[in-house]
Amino acid sequence: MVEQAQADIRRISAPGIFEKVIEILSARGPLDGKRILDAPAGEGAFAQTLLRRRLGLEISCGDLDPQQFKLREVACAKVDLNRTLPFADRSFDLYTCIEGIEHLENPFHLVREANRVLRPGGSLVVTTPNVASIRSRLQYLLYGAPNTFDYMAGPAWHINPVSYIELRHILENNGFVVQTVETNELSKTGSWLHQCLKPLIRSRGRSWVKNNPKAAQVRSVLLDDKLLFGDILIVQAVKIDAVPGLVAEKGIVASEVHVSPHDSR
Repeated sequence: MVEQAQADIRRISAPGIFEKVIEILSARGPLDGKRILDAPAGEGAFAQTLLRRRLGLEISCGDLDPQQFKLREVACAKVDLNRTLPFADRSFDLYTCIEGIEHLENPFHLVREANRVLRPGGSLVVTTPNVASIRSRLQYLLYGAPNTFDYMAGPAWHINPVSYIELRHILENNGFVVQTVETNELSKTGSWLHQCLKPLIRSRGRSWVKNNPKAAQVRSVLLDDKLLFGDILIVQAVKIDAVPGLVAEKGIVASEVHVSPHDSR
């Protein structure tokens, strides 16, 4: 009896994120045979997209609630991103954290653990709401909270707004170098108010970075349309150094929670 193809797993993340992340990963060369960790994996929508692209990846998934994971071809480990990951050092070539960092208590811990489980030269891709966009800045001005974070009056969904500046700082102080800054889609580029504010924003801060090339580079990214009008911030960084003192918990061995490219359907 031929097994029926699995239906599409619903996407919870914003449109265009999966496609842009795959584009970024593929830009560094063939993906065939590489091991990728996707955490948080949710119901498995991104892992399903990877399988259907037939990229030859060995996929591992993790989530705080693995019972919600629906993809048959891949197992999902229980993973709390606020704690040590249940994977051995240097287990993966790639690590995708899609719409996860804004839910965490400590983004520094996430990046340090990513450094530990990635091999040298491995890539980490983090996506999160773009709180540096003009839309988000205006919402903060008017309502006192950045876009998608509301007032946290009830059980908080998004608890940690991480800007490009902060994420870059965390990455570059924990063994990574940022290579790519992208967005899933540009929003409200036609808004007259947003377009009026763009020249004003770009006119500020020049004197601050005049004699500081590194700060000037950061400013140039902040003034790009991807940051001013992008809905989701997508950052890809490469591991260049190990973080001293990071080791896996005792008893953790290399994860077997993956699917061989030959087993994918």
